[in-house]
Amino acid sequence: MIKPYECILGDCLEVMADIPTDSVDAVLTDPPYGTASESKVVKLETFDHAWDRSLPLEYLEECARVLKPGGSLVTFTDNKRVETVWNFLESVGLNPLQTFYWVKTNPPPQPRKNFQSAVESAIFARKPGKVLFWGGGGASANVISSSIAMGGDRTAHPTQKHVAPMKYLMELVCPPGGIVLDPFGGSGTTGVAGLLTGRRVLLIEKDPEYHRIALERLEAWERSDIVRQMELI
Repeated sequence: MIKPYECILGDCLEVMADIPTDSVDAVLTDPPYGTASESKVVKLETFDHAWDRSLPLEYLEECARVLKPGGSLVTFTDNKRVETVWNFLESVGLNPLQTFYWVKTNPPPQPRKNFQSAVESAIFARKPGKVLFWGGGGASANVISSSIAMGGDRTAHPTQKHVAPMKYLMELVCPPGGIVLDPFGGSGTTGVAGLLTGRRVLLIEKDPEYHRIALERLEAWERSDIVRQMELI
């Protein structure tokens, strides 16, 4: 990888098959949650997209293979599916260690008589071996608060993450200059976090439109004054 990022169009299982074993410092990703609504009723906090109708798990086995010994993995998931993902991580030889929580300061409104969905979960795991990198010392909380993605950095991707939690996590789990893999590149947020933190990012995205959005967004970040761009998010 010559550039600070590479964004590949393709299915992550097929692309990852060509990545050498024990070659990636960290995995940081926000895959589909498998929570898309089949209802015709408009629901503000859910999205009826075909790619979000099942929970992907098989990619975690490839992630376990390509991670360096002692390397870290962080994957976001639906709050109700934490145990499912946790158990699968164990089944492929990774060691789940902690859950991480992103608290949204401006969650979407709730149209029904229920609480707003203001928290999303992630799982932190590590591949067996001597710890490759930990940038958080002993006082890094497993929670971060930020707004949802909005403003000048918002794209058409419906589940775009804010850069803040991805940047925070990247600085904790990947050494400066290291390689971060994101098998579900989406709108390129992990790549933006890499530009901000001096990490190299390999993104994989199978949807041609989202792949185009990610490339355009990353190229815009590269061309711009990053300090000024941060004001937009």
